[in-house]
Amino acid sequence: MKRIMVIADSIAMPRDEIRYEDTWIYLLKREFPHYDIIDRPGRGSTSVRLVTEGGGGLDLLERYMPQTVILQQGMAECAPRLFDKRSLEYYLVSKILPAGIRKRYIDYVRKHRGRNPDITDVSPKQFGANINSFFRRAGEIGAHVYVIPILPAADILLAKSPRIGQNIDRFNGIYHEAAREFHNVTIVDPFRSGIDINEIAIDEIHINAKGLRMIYEALKPHLMQDNETEARPGAVHQNS
Repeated sequence: MKRIMVIADSIAMPRDEIRYEDTWIYLLKREFPHYDIIDRPGRGSTSVRLVTEGGGGLDLLERYMPQTVILQQGMAECAPRLFDKRSLEYYLVSKILPAGIRKRYIDYVRKHRGRNPDITDVSPKQFGANINSFFRRAGEIGAHVYVIPILPAADILLAKSPRIGQNIDRFNGIYHEAAREFHNVTIVDPFRSGIDINEIAIDEIHINAKGLRMIYEALKPHLMQDNETEARPGAVHQNS
């Protein structure tokens, strides 16, 4: 049985506005009931999971030995932040300041400094190291990785974080650079062909059932092609 590992963030998960039956993971399971689809989404998930979970990331790859991996990560780690969690400022704000003063200070920083694109939960350098390590390991076990890049920023997100677009482009650029380096990696992007992300956004980063179906529709032909390729004797999977 073909085994597919799905590693995703909250965009792939149900929430108040989204039923499980609307998620692209459920739609894939319904379309490919003969596949063993191991779904491992997590809210606020970042690429750090790929190299740490289960000890060195083994719980997201080697312990399951999938033939295919679908990866949707990046929004949580590329988002510009008000404070660097490794800084003294963050420690003072989060641990020392009384609640009332803390709120006034955060409001001041939000108004006068804003969210800094150079401050992210995971740095671009570390993000690149994480995904390159994961892609290399996937290649070593013969797994093909399909990457759903970070979604474009909807207006509601840009209103809160005006400079997030440059970080989305920067982190997606790292994905594309890695895909050129690793022949077992394919970018599958449903949202950059004239799609207005505002029409499918339900909040700052999540999308509605129509948008989730677009992800499913983009992945479906790749998985069908994989199945046909593997059925042919001596067939070799090529990057698209």
